[in-house]
Amino acid sequence: MQGHGGENKVSNTVKRPRYFLDIEPELRNRIKAVASLHGKTMRDWVTEAILEKLEDDIDAREGLAVLGEVEDTIYLKDYPESRKESQRV
Repeated sequence: MQGHGGENKVSNTVKRPRYFLDIEPELRNRIKAVASLHGKTMRDWVTEAILEKLEDDIDAREGLAVLGEVEDTIYLKDYPESRKESQRV
């Protein structure tokens, strides 16, 4: 591709896959309004929202993993049985 003065320009766009979401018009309008309030495109706002959700999920999973590693920690499903055992003693 040639620009002014004959210099060659390489496009900086990277071909990315596109995903289409089937969402309610009301939700689309809310996203558009909030994105606009933040001075962002809908694509940028939705991308940030997805990244935040993924980070929250990872943090939650890591937190649960750490809790499971704490000594004397029991799973909620095992709690009733452990109470019965401690009351017998």
